[in-house]
Order: sequence, then C-alpha cells, then structure tokens
Amino acid sequence: MSLIELRNVSRFYISGKEQKKYALKAVSLSFPNKGLISILGKSGCGKSTLLNLIGGIDKASEGIIYFDNEDISKFKEKDLMVFRSQIVSYIFQHYHLLEDQTALYNVMLPALINGDDYKTANKKAKDLLNSFSINKELFNKKCADLSGGEKERIAILRSLINKPKVILADEPTGALDKNNAILTMETLKKMSKECLVIMVTHNASLAEQYSDRIIKMSDGRVTADIRINNIYAKTNRELPKKHKTNYRWMNKIVSSNFVKRFKRNIFSILSLVVGLVSSMLIFGFSNGKDDSIVKSMERQFDYGTASICKENKIISPDSPITLIQTMRPSYNEMQEIGQACNDFRICYSYDSLITSFPTVSFNDKQIDNFSYSPIYSFSDASINRDLLIKGKIPSFDTLNQVVVNQVAYRTLNNLFKYDSLNSVLRIKEQQSYSLATGDGEKPYVTDYFVFDRLVQIVGVVKEVEFLNSPKIFYSYLAMDDYMNEAVLNNLSVYLGDTTWKDAVIDSMDNDPLSSYSCRLFLKDAQKISSMKSIKNIISEQYSVTSNGVTVEETLLTLVNAASVGMEVFLGIALVGVVMILGIISFASYNEDIKDSAILLCYGATRDDIAMIYVFESIMVGIISVVVSFLVSVLITKPINLLIERFTSLINVINIPFLEFHNRTLLFPLLIIGATLFICVIATYLPIGFSKRISLKEELKAND
Repeated sequence: MSLIELRNVSRFYISGKEQKKYALKAVSLSFPNKGLISILGKSGCGKSTLLNLIGGIDKASEGIIYFDNEDISKFKEKDLMVFRSQIVSYIFQHYHLLEDQTALYNVMLPALINGDDYKTANKKAKDLLNSFSINKELFNKKCADLSGGEKERIAILRSLINKPKVILADEPTGALDKNNAILTMETLKKMSKECLVIMVTHNASLAEQYSDRIIKMSDGRVTADIRINNIYAKTNRELPKKHKTNYRWMNKIVSSNFVKRFKRNIFSILSLVVGLVSSMLIFGFSNGKDDSIVKSMERQFDYGTASICKENKIISPDSPITLIQTMRPSYNEMQEIGQACNDFRICYSYDSLITSFPTVSFNDKQIDNFSYSPIYSFSDASINRDLLIKGKIPSFDTLNQVVVNQVAYRTLNNLFKYDSLNSVLRIKEQQSYSLATGDGEKPYVTDYFVFDRLVQIVGVVKEVEFLNSPKIFYSYLAMDDYMNEAVLNNLSVYLGDTTWKDAVIDSMDNDPLSSYSCRLFLKDAQKISSMKSIKNIISEQYSVTSNGVTVEETLLTLVNAASVGMEVFLGIALVGVVMILGIISFASYNEDIKDSAILLCYGATRDDIAMIYVFESIMVGIISVVVSFLVSVLITKPINLLIERFTSLINVINIPFLEFHNRTLLFPLLIIGATLFICVIATYLPIGFSKRISLKEELKAND
C-alpha cells in the first residue's frame, strides 16, 4: 500500500486571456513509505510544483492526492498544520534559515513550533546535531556566518527534528561543491532508510548513484519512472566431508610447530583473549544489566512517589487524531484506588501551587534546574533510610528542613566552594488563581498563593546518578499542614475562612488548581516492587506517572540499545579475530608447504595437513580460554566498582561462571565450545580452500 498517491493531478494557472497554463498535467504517481526517490528534469518542468502539492503548500487544480488513503485536499487547517509540522518536512533549495539566529536554534525551531518546551527542543536538537557529527563550534554560530555546505546540513537536520514520515528536498545539492554534495547525498540516503525522501535535482549523476527510484519530467508530465533494484546474490559453500583418521601422529608436529612459531602464537592468543574477555564482559553486561538497573533505580529516595490521573479519550469521527482529556480522579474514585492499592496512600496533589521547579536561591543567587520533590514523611517507613550518606533525616515532618540527593549536594559544593550541608536555601513560588465566590455581583476574585521559605539542608542521600538531576526532598505531610493553614484572603471574605487545601479539595477535577492528578505514596519502602504493579491493579482509564519508574524505564531502554550496539561491535571484533587466526594459520601453512608435501608423499591427506594447523589453533584456543577466564574473574569486580562510581549502578556485569539457566558450569562449557569452533573454522576454511599446486612444485617450495 502506498504512503502517497497522486491520481491525475494537474496544476494550472490562468493567464491574462483566461487561458490555462499548466505547470503540472495529469500526473499519476505512488510513493512508498521509505526510500530515496529523485525527480529529474529541466527548470520549469514542474518538479518544485509537485513537491509543493505533496507537501500541502499548494493545491491541485485537478486530480486527487492521497496521504495514507486520505485526500489531503479535505484536510482542515488544523490538520494541515499537523501534516506540515509532523508528517512532511522540507529541505528548501535556498535553505531558508533564519540568518540572524544560531544553527542550534534553527534546528530547534520546528520542535518549538510543534509544542515542545525549550529544554526538550534544545536536547532534541543537540542530540540530532551530535548524531550527524556536526562540529559543536557551529551550534551557536549565526547561520549568516555558515558556509553553503554547513547551511545545507543545518537545513537537513532541521527537517529531521520532528521525525517526519516524508522529507521533500528541493535541489539540496544545487549550490554545493562536489564534496559537500556527496556529504549531503550520504545524509539523505541515511535518512531514507527511516522515512520517504523525495528529492528534486538537476544532478543526474548523483541521482543515479544514490536513488532507489528516478522519475523524469518534462513540460509538467512524467516521461519516465525508473525503479532501481540492487540484488545481492548469496553463495553457499559446503564444507569438505570429514576424513576419519587417527590424529595422534600429528602430536609431535603440532607441538614443534607451536614452539617454532611461539611469538606468532602469542599474538594469536592475545587476539583471542581480547575477543573472549570482551565477549564475556558484554555477555555479563547483558545478563546482569536488567537486574542491576532495577535494584539500583529502586535506590531513589522518592521512588515510592507517583501521580495518578484519569484520562478521557475524545474521538472525533472527522479526524484521525484522538484527543485525551486529563483530569483528577473524583473523591469516590480516589477511595476505590486506595482500596485497590493497599500498599499506597492516595492524597491530594499540590503541584499546581508548588511546582516541581520553584525558584531556588542561595544568598540571593538563583540556582537553576533544582527540583523540589515530595516524599510522604520523614518519620515513617515510606523512605529508605539506608540511602543516607551524610547528615541526618529530619526526626519530624517540617518544611524548614530538607534532604538533598548527592547530585544536588555536589552541585552546591562546586558552586559555593565549601560543604553545603546545613546551608540554608530559599525556596520561592508564587501563583495566582481566579476563584468563584458565589456572589452575583462579584462572581470571581483573584487570590495569590505565595510560598517563600528558608530551608536547611540537613541530610544527603545517595541515589543512582545516571539520568538523575539535582533534587530537594520535602515532607508532603508538612506541606499538607501548610496548605491547611494558608488562607485565601480574598475568597474568605465571601465564603468564610478558606484555606488553599480547601480550595484544592473543592476545585473541579478538570480545573488547573486540581493539578489534574492526585498523589500516590508507598507506605513501606520494603515493598518497593509494588511500584511496578500499580498499572496492573487499577483500571485502564487511569494513568500512573512515577519519576523513578520513568527514569528506570528510560535507562533500561538506553542500556538495551547500548547492549545491542556492543553486541554488534563484538560481532565485528570476533570476525576480525577469526580473520587474524585464519591469516596466521594460512601463513604458517604456506611457510611449511614443503613439509606438508613430504607428509603427503607418505600418505597423509590434504585434510590431515589442515588438521595439523587446526590442532595448533586448538592449543591456542585452550590457552586463550584459560587466560580469558582468569582475566575476566580478576577484572569484573574492578570494572563493576568503576561503573558504580560513575553511574551508581550495582554489579552491572554478572558473568554466570558457576550456573547458567539452572545448569552448573554451562556458560564456561559454551565458551570453550564456541572458542574451539572458531579456531577450527578460522583455520580450516582458508587452508581447505587454498589454491592447489602440484605435489612436485610443493616439494620444490622454499628451495
């Protein structure tokens, strides 16, 4: 099924005498969801017009353009905005960058327009720029100061940031020199593996080199549609049949050859040891990462804190987009959730008043990116006191004392150049809300919530640092008491004494003051595993958000991706090791070709000769396995300690030497078997398939 389809599409303009002048006439094409498709033709043949119609920038005069079986001409304006910002992306011929803005900002711009906050868009853009190895010096340079090639790459990356399904590139290499043109085409080719790239170009040579399909146009019509298929034939080779013989006669030869080529064999052993140790470490990483991450991430001070909201899906029959309305569960629903989740307390949320990132300052100097995170209580079993590494946990619930994580502690120490324990921070937050009075003459009043408090850092807790940010932990119970005492001065005139807690409780569940959610707090830190089972307990209409679980899932995803990358790298490295062993064995075979000929004269077969070198490689393999086991045992603990020091992940590498899949010594046996197999294959194949020469010539070899 095609992603984009044009059926008899034409675009004409009315000339001065009301005559139709066709820029595009009766074009019918279909495009898949991936690939690089080039459109060739002279200037004025309709190439750019075609891109504009597909991108929704222009409208067809005749015919229909379908995107995913939907007629784009029937898209409403809001649908077209989504289509242009998220589905289709342009790479314009003349870049169309904001010349006075930085390259980084130009790349961020589509994400910002699409609704991302600045921090998110900034991260997306930097990640994208880094992934294409853009020099960091260019990030903050104005586009006016960039070269043509640099501008083109920034324009391309800008088109990628929202991960579009279709990229429309209009003469992306037109103004570039040869090297930059090739670099641009390589980038487009890379992009085409994930999405559809439709490129207009005059450069037939580059199009033929990189395109999966070429469409030629002339005078607004398609004159040729050439599909390019690359077929890679696979050849299967069969190994020679095994020759049954007694190989004991080879022992002496093998031993003497091993000693004779001792230095060469040492190099082979080192190569194999590197490959085997890397294999065991990477396997140990894959084997231990999930359990390590789960155990390590549970060592977050606020891991037992979550938010829960109700989601109402609003489905419009006229739109493919499903809207989701987020709101706080009602009082009765909160009671039902509390009964279902026995291990949790369910409480009202004050996030609308005290945000996660209030203004934090020290001696009137503002400190950025510090989060203000609630834990239920400092004085009950809901927190893991084993995480405390410095100072103390407050003995009672108060807003005047806080605990910080090690990231915050270290950041503060670096900022102020002294130990920040027992230092005083200022936490400030200010919000305003219009609230109903019930008075006909003045139905609404505005009240201001002001939170301005000096807090003392009394303790430091050690959390997993990877993906973690500076955090200040406060008591929810103390905040609840504060909200119960803080009075709304203006609203109280009409309703009597009314506190901010009253206002939050009485607010509508879809009102901003409700925070659109409520809080869940784990009662007992020993039951930390309950955090992952909440979603299975409550109804599907509720959404649970836990910062700790989110960080854990993100880290798992990143580590899994890293694990795949390491496994791919390992595969490549092992291929290199196999090639080294094969080359060394083949060199040894050629070096001893005369000796081999003599053995052949005495009745040995070609397979027997090959087995001499196979046995020599097996000796190398056995020594390598023994050394590799010793090295792996010795370095696993130091590497784990090093990883823990920088990431706080505990025992990430877990090599199952003793037991694997409930079978004793299975893993070492698998390693030994795989190593011997590699040694046999790496040696036998190049020798077994080497070019044969006559025995007479072999006997004269090396004379």
